[in-house]
Parts: sequence; C-alpha cells; structure tokens
Amino acid sequence: MNRAVQRVGRVAAAVPGTARLFSASAIVPAKYKHQPYLDPDPQIGDYPNLPHIKSESRPQLGWWDRQNRRNFGEPMAEQDEILNMRSPTLYKSPGWRQVSKMWAGVIITIGSVYYFISQTRRERPYMRAFYPNGLKDELGGVPTRTMADAVKEAAAEH
Repeated sequence: MNRAVQRVGRVAAAVPGTARLFSASAIVPAKYKHQPYLDPDPQIGDYPNLPHIKSESRPQLGWWDRQNRRNFGEPMAEQDEILNMRSPTLYKSPGWRQVSKMWAGVIITIGSVYYFISQTRRERPYMRAFYPNGLKDELGGVPTRTMADAVKEAAAEH
C-alpha cells in the first residue's frame, strides 16, 4: 500500500468519523483491483476456455507428441493455429542493461583494434619528395593560375 495512503489512514483514525472515508478500501474498491481477464466466449459452448500459452514456451521433453508438445487427448486451445509450434517464434528482447553492455563491448573492441593498428603500423619505406619552390620549377616553370589571376587578365583585356 502506498505510504501516503497509510499516513492519511493514521491521521483519519485519530479524527472520529473519518476513518471509513480515508481507508484504503474506500480509495480502491475491491471490484477495481487487478483481476486476470478471461473472455467468457459464448460461442465456445462447453469446450474448456484454455489460457493462451504458446507451445514453444512449454518444456521440451515429456510429451506424447514431441513436435507439437502435446499429450494424447489433451484439448487444443481455441486459437491453436496462433499458439502451436508452427506459428511465429517468440522473441524476448534483451533488457536495456544488456543492450548497453553489448554496445559498450562493440565500441571498446573497435577502439582497441584502431589503437592496436595505429601503434603497430609500419613506417613508409620511402622519403616523401621535397620541392623547395613547390612544383613550379619541376613542371616547367609555369605558375599555377588562380581565379584572381584570371580576373586580372580579363580586366586588362577590356
């Protein structure tokens, strides 16, 4: 029961005539408390209204029909085509803790592989070429044209 409801109940018990007004049963009547719901299907007749339990969630061994996990003479559920072994598989998704652990493992693995490769990579077996004047002399002395040069030439022509 909620602590606030308990406190209100103790305070109301001290004041005469208010105990029934603030009691827990007055706040949540018994007819509103959680009760499992079984659909009273009028079309099922005298056939037993079985709970919806998938055959896949039953234990593997100990059945007369091991493939469908049923015993001989056992009544079938009304919606057996949804609950039998040939229906789609139950999937239980992992919790957020487990998912976050998996992601942390993936990130740590990728990071450690990157670090290992960066630390063990060999140096280049050659020296990089160095041109003190850039490639101007190496390519025949033609300077590289820029957009500003092209604008100046176009202005000089007109």
